[in-house]
Amino acid sequence: MYNTTALENSNNLLEMMIALNDTSNQLLMGMLMLTLFILIFIIFSNYDKKLVVMADSFLLTVLGIFFLIMGLITWQLLIAPILIFIISVIFMYLYS
Repeated sequence: MYNTTALENSNNLLEMMIALNDTSNQLLMGMLMLTLFILIFIIFSNYDKKLVVMADSFLLTVLGIFFLIMGLITWQLLIAPILIFIISVIFMYLYS
């Protein structure tokens, strides 16, 4: 017997994602954001690493804001991409 509570209590995809994320204690969307960060970094690794990290963290910050508005993540998961973006902008300014 499988636990299908998340599927039974949802009417659409967003409600299902929220239920799955709540069931996994916010790990589902956190791991999705980490996976996207790594994939984007690997895909664009031919370019300047500082620029790739800055663009990657900016994209994840924007995506994280959308996830936060939809209720898929909490604000704590949004701190890491914002900090990485700010630090990468500082490094780009200092070492360019």
